[in-house]
Amino acid sequence: MRQNFHTILETILRLQREGFINVGYRIMWKLLNVHCGVPASQRTVRLALQTLTPELVNARARRILHRRVYTNRGSNDLIHIDGYDKLKPYGIAIHWAIDGFSRKILWLKAGPSNNNPQYIARFYLNFVKETKRIPRCVRLDDGTENGIVRDLQTAFVLSQQDSTDMPPFLRGRSTGNQRIERFWGSLRQTVSEFWRNYFREMRSSGELDQLNPVDIQCIRLCFLPVIKYQLMVFQSTWNVHRIRAQRNCQVSGILSVLYHQPQVYGYEDRSLPLSCNIGILQEPIDEYSLEYPLYGCENDFLDILEEITGVDKHAFTLPTNVREAHELYVSLKECLNGYRI
Repeated sequence: MRQNFHTILETILRLQREGFINVGYRIMWKLLNVHCGVPASQRTVRLALQTLTPELVNARARRILHRRVYTNRGSNDLIHIDGYDKLKPYGIAIHWAIDGFSRKILWLKAGPSNNNPQYIARFYLNFVKETKRIPRCVRLDDGTENGIVRDLQTAFVLSQQDSTDMPPFLRGRSTGNQRIERFWGSLRQTVSEFWRNYFREMRSSGELDQLNPVDIQCIRLCFLPVIKYQLMVFQSTWNVHRIRAQRNCQVSGILSVLYHQPQVYGYEDRSLPLSCNIGILQEPIDEYSLEYPLYGCENDFLDILEEITGVDKHAFTLPTNVREAHELYVSLKECLNGYRI
């Protein structure tokens, strides 16, 4: 028993070093059991966190959320898409979509930009292609980055034979919605706050010059793989957590089950069928959307690295944790001293 608790403590410390410093005991419990293969009860994890980081536990306990009433008629009735900009000063942008009914994360991406409408269109079209369904309504802000998605969503919905009592899209930032507030708080605690502090320290120490394009490219190459992995872990953990029954909560249950089987709870999948086949869908994918560039970096930067290292840019060995990412960043800075892109 003592040995197992020691293993739990060591694993939690490792996860905290890797950026999962502000997560609550339920998320940490999922990380231990699902992703690390370390069996632990929620009670044990709660005690471990109180032992290791009591000040963070107390800070989370003091936070009080005032929630408003919010309802949907089922999964895909209204999905919210938005961007997270707090890491943009360091060259990294996050974009996400979440189902308003179940709160299931539909995509969570990190890359060099969330302002290019073709990148956002690719996320949306990949979702449509994978599910072969059209969300009834999409809520997004009025920025130019969402222009293509607005047009595509409108075209898809209006092509349906069935009439709908909802507009194809709604304008407005989703951060004002309490269904999204919990998601934002968890994402900030689990991933983004660690990286904001980490990059601030790099800037303060002189390792990172935000005005130097080479430094930004190095940040993307070195740290994006680690951040993407953490976002993947966060998404998979979030989507299997349970919403507890609450007085002002429309429905309770596991998010993925709520999304994929809403009829179990007396609701329905409100999405519309895709009116064209997948082959035809490839045309707007090719014409109106773009994938993120390789490693999130500019091609000129990768060509320089290829010339310096003699390694094909498609075969670079990428870091898997924070320590490896930082060591690679320092090495690249030394190699690229004096280069401009």
